[in-house]
Parts: sequence; C-alpha cells; structure tokens
Amino acid sequence: MIPRHIRKRNRLPLRSYRGFRCHLITICTQRRERRFTSPSLVNPILATLSIQSQKHGFAVHAYCFMPDHCHFVVLATTPDSELIAFVRGFKANAAVVLRGYGFQDLWQKGFHDHILRSSKEVSAATAYIFENPVRARLARTVYDWPFSGSFVFEWRKFADPKWTRS
Repeated sequence: MIPRHIRKRNRLPLRSYRGFRCHLITICTQRRERRFTSPSLVNPILATLSIQSQKHGFAVHAYCFMPDHCHFVVLATTPDSELIAFVRGFKANAAVVLRGYGFQDLWQKGFHDHILRSSKEVSAATAYIFENPVRARLARTVYDWPFSGSFVFEWRKFADPKWTRS
C-alpha cells in the first residue's frame, strides 16, 4: 500500500508516449473555471492547437472544448512524435494566448491520457468527445455545439445513429 503522503505516479514510462500511437487526452482548466465559453476565446486556442500539433507531429482527429476542460483524440504522425512535449507546448502557448485576454493560471497541473489501441477504440473515443456537450446538456445535438471538430476529417459527416436531428 502506498502511504498517503507519497503521490502515486500517474504516467507510464516515457517510451509509451513516443512514436506512432493514438491518444485520448483530457486537459482541465485551473479550479475547473469556465474559460472556453465564446468563439473569441476558443478560436485562438484552436489556432494554437493546430500549430502545436503540426510542430510536434500529431494529427488532431477530434477535439471538443467544454467550458472547463477540453478533449482531444490525437494520432502521432512520426516515429519521433512525443505526446508529453506536444501537450506541454500546447498548454504553455495557449496560456500565453489567453493571458492576452486577461486570464491567468489557465490549466490544472498535468493532463489525463489514454492510449487507444484499435480503430474501434478511436471511434468510441471520437464519439465520446463529440457527445460530451449533449451529455452535459449544453447542446441538444452534437451538431449544435460550436467548439467541436477535427483537423483530419469532416466531422459532421461522422455518422452515428444517435446524432440524428429530431
């Protein structure tokens, strides 16, 4: 049993974050404060995500910015792609961008990640991300939420029977 004063290591060995892998990532805002509430704030962060994903060799298969956190499914595009470097670069640059809007301490420490090992897991994680605003009752359908998307495919054509408009 781990003593209470010793924090359990929450990261896999570094080699697990390098190379051709696919990851589901969740990053929360500091104190779960509602930061991502308007296009004027989310759009510059999306630009940062695009720049950092290209710089670090990741394709953003799916993203969703909720008011107090964001989710990404990212696929490494090179054998040298390093997830931790990508997330650090994204978080640091996004914090700088939002400082220009008067926000300090944008992110909680760290991030949550899950390695996706099959196309079925990628599809399930993608659906989970797009359905998040509906589950949170922020949107009636996945299509109504303005802060979801993909840099890889036309996400609104990602078919799921649950997503049909009523």
